[in-house]
Amino acid sequence: MTIALIGFNKLLYMPYINFYLNGIDVCANEVHVIYWIRDNNPDIDPPKQITLHGFHRCLNDTVPLIKKSKDIISFGRFAKKELKRISPDLLIVMHSTTAISFYRFLQNKYKGRYIFDYRDITYENICFYKKMVNQIITNSKLSFTSSDGFRFLLPDSAKLLTSHNVNFSSFIHREEFRKKRETDNRHVPIRIAFWGLLRHTKLNRAVIERIGGDKRFELYYYGRAQGAMLDLMKEMTAKYNNVFYLGEYDYNKREQFAINADLLHNLYLNDTKTEPFAMGNKYYDGIGYYIPQLCTKGSYMGKMCVKHGIGIELDPFAADICEKIYSYYMDYDQSAFLSNCDIEYRRIANEVSNGIEQIKNAIDTTNTVKKNKSERQ
Repeated sequence: MTIALIGFNKLLYMPYINFYLNGIDVCANEVHVIYWIRDNNPDIDPPKQITLHGFHRCLNDTVPLIKKSKDIISFGRFAKKELKRISPDLLIVMHSTTAISFYRFLQNKYKGRYIFDYRDITYENICFYKKMVNQIITNSKLSFTSSDGFRFLLPDSAKLLTSHNVNFSSFIHREEFRKKRETDNRHVPIRIAFWGLLRHTKLNRAVIERIGGDKRFELYYYGRAQGAMLDLMKEMTAKYNNVFYLGEYDYNKREQFAINADLLHNLYLNDTKTEPFAMGNKYYDGIGYYIPQLCTKGSYMGKMCVKHGIGIELDPFAADICEKIYSYYMDYDQSAFLSNCDIEYRRIANEVSNGIEQIKNAIDTTNTVKKNKSERQ
């Protein structure tokens, strides 16, 4: 059977693709990945026995959507051309923008033969767009949302399961991390680390201006910064001797700097469409590497951190943010925290395992239908 996965980014920035690949037997199925190479930087090596179809066109992440429209249309044309040539039996479509751009194609040719991955709020405030997203889920073989915080926008359907942006292979040394955390003593300066795509210039400026002037802390940024965010990193690292920007990193080597982090900067703005309801990759890194998280007050991720006892909610613009961070770090119950990380880790692992089994079942049933159809012919 032929399976095609479609995503709007390069492999490095789609780690969640592994969730679907883990449910596919690449020896028994022909697997293709259609994706968008948006910059000239190195990408990660693809999994073996997978055929890649890369659309090469650089696109800055900070460009407004209206200016991206021509490029998005071009990617859509490229992807449709590849799909017609491959003629897959099952599609796995990542992101609502991808699915919407293939809406008629999905509903007409692949109804009941695609898996849909929903992970960002885009234009669901527009009635017809929301209806289209709901219809995509209704007519899918199976659908996943990357956060239960998004469910208020989505149909109540047995087809809709929860996925998680987590790669468990990243935590092969998890037990070593736990042992180190068990013996760690509270110390100053407190090392706070952020890793990932650097965004939200206004928020990070506010955080840096507080922490940068406080000798009790050191603040480390790892990841890709562009435009205004890159300018901020240059400005703030020149201004403060306890703020560091280390640039892009190898996704598979995060543990090299995670091991030295005392707290995880997981703060995002609440005034965007997606962020208040999303579950970011660092939420899983926090529980995987046993690092207490600093999350935005009122966000879904912040509520989950407090609910499961693995972090603290903060107003990133509050004048007393440093005092709250310091008090939390000095006072949190380390033994309870480690236990809470394990409990949450197991809960997520169980949901991921169930999701992978459902993907396997979707592939098996699609293959059975294909064989029965071939025999009738």
